[in-house]
Amino acid sequence: MAIQFKQTAIAIGVALAAFSTVASADAMIGSGGYSKLHTMEMMKMIDADGNHMVTKDEFMNYYGEIFDALDTDKDGSIDAKEWVGTKGDNKISIATGGYSSQLRTMKMMKAMDTNGDHKVTKDEFIKFHEAIFNTMSKGGTEVDGKGWLARTTGN
Repeated sequence: MAIQFKQTAIAIGVALAAFSTVASADAMIGSGGYSKLHTMEMMKMIDADGNHMVTKDEFMNYYGEIFDALDTDKDGSIDAKEWVGTKGDNKISIATGGYSSQLRTMKMMKAMDTNGDHKVTKDEFIKFHEAIFNTMSKGGTEVDGKGWLARTTGN
């Protein structure tokens, strides 16, 4: 019985963390905050095959690369020092300057740190961005240029 209770508690914790990630990502998009950073310039960077469509795989691969660039000590998580970067060296080379500066705020780190340990794991980072893609694609598998623009401008 105690094992069953523990397993149920763990399952509820995982479900709440997942819901928190989706809710946080949805709030960022709904407020026009984070999605405003997904400009057409960003779309072109993410669109690996240049077909003017961003697939979920392209989106997730791109954000995997962003995570890897931020995880400077390669320990599988990003702490506050890595997140913010050092003065003069806080632009991510594979992202736009506006995206880099907005991503690297403590507000964004807190939004992605679902377990509150003051670190963002690759899983937390990817789940956050997956929720953004799912919102932008309306649950589909790709977003075209027109759809991308509509979702980032609210038109």
